[in-house]
Amino acid sequence: MVTVLKFGGTSVGSAANMRRVAEIITARKATVTVLSAMSGTTDALMSICAAARRGDQREQIAETVAALRAKYTECINDLLRDRQAAMELLHGALDKIGDAAAWYRSEVSEKLLIAQGELLTSAIFTMLLREAGHDAVLLHAPDFMVKTADGRVDMQAIQKKLSAAVNPAGNTLYITQGFVCTDAAGNIDNLGRGGSDYSAALIGAALGAGCVEIWTDIDGMHNNDPRYVSNTFPIRRMSFDEAAELAYFGAKILHPAAIQPCKDRGIPVLLKNTLDPSAEGTTICDVKEPDGATFHAVAAKDGITVVRIYSTRMLMAYGFLRQVFEVFERYRTPIDMITTSEVAVSLTIDDESHIAQIVGELQEFGTIEVERENTIVCVVGNMEHSTSGVAADILASVAQIPIKMISYGASHQSMAMLIATQHKRPFLQNLNDHLFPLAHA
Repeated sequence: MVTVLKFGGTSVGSAANMRRVAEIITARKATVTVLSAMSGTTDALMSICAAARRGDQREQIAETVAALRAKYTECINDLLRDRQAAMELLHGALDKIGDAAAWYRSEVSEKLLIAQGELLTSAIFTMLLREAGHDAVLLHAPDFMVKTADGRVDMQAIQKKLSAAVNPAGNTLYITQGFVCTDAAGNIDNLGRGGSDYSAALIGAALGAGCVEIWTDIDGMHNNDPRYVSNTFPIRRMSFDEAAELAYFGAKILHPAAIQPCKDRGIPVLLKNTLDPSAEGTTICDVKEPDGATFHAVAAKDGITVVRIYSTRMLMAYGFLRQVFEVFERYRTPIDMITTSEVAVSLTIDDESHIAQIVGELQEFGTIEVERENTIVCVVGNMEHSTSGVAADILASVAQIPIKMISYGASHQSMAMLIATQHKRPFLQNLNDHLFPLAHA
């Protein structure tokens, strides 16, 4: 059976953690292992890109590069016996990064620079496996992870290229990078922040894997965010649809795009803890075994901006919403939630890259309000439309906290609410206390 394992930045964030990952993939006989960059690397590289864009930040770039050099040098010295090849690779990459202020010219340059974290980490890890006597092959993700001209992943090309590169019948351990890909013009590109999960799902789907495993530093998907809420618990089994809702609305353990490729091919996704491999984790699959519970989990997504449009042109009109949506489509800005009344529409976005242009065009329709620092909280569970009292139970648990928008009825498994981010912690805790009483028993 083909197995694809993905490890996040924390899981490969030190020499000790890399050794732990090596033990896991050899024990589980992983066919392909997908690695993120060492923790902190991508943020550091993005800060270098920002400094290069400003054009006068050579000192800041040098300091950041020095910190990365120290981090990776310590890892290599602790990890490998023969360090020469790894150090040459490291210095070559960091010298190029250090010259960012000089060679940085475009978005293409930025994506090439940011890719260095995954490329470095996967190369060093492959050297570790080879020193341990394993047949390890380093796959260059941009060679097979490709996009079409419209920016979508080219699944047909990925499947063809991977099938030629990977022989699942042997004992070879294939190591590759998450996040990194190639655009239709042949330039280095990426799948967006957190895209390593998506890489693993695409690889699993392309190879017809029996399972895709996502390894992080937490024991599976929890019913609420343990960073803000006490008395959370891991969910052992959930459906693809539930997992997709939770991932999209803020559950950090899994990238939302990672669900669909596996769902399409019926490939289970297993969420596991690198620090505790024996823990059961969470299995995401086609069928969720009924447990009798109405509510299964809560997730929260920060950084939400509300755009409100007040217009008498909406009254008894048709085609108005289409025109509004076309504005957001032109600027490739997804909408999370939407509510409407006779003369107003409120919607939310999490990407303000083109907010000025969007507002400028929307002003043709009426009065526009923009409100920032909001959070979407999504409750997932068995919410059949024929069942009474579900919404009432949710709202009763947070009756003392103002809610700005509600989305309910669009699916059979979720209810989403918009609140000011300042209320997030008590809102999540109140939901946890009232909707999951058995967690406190």
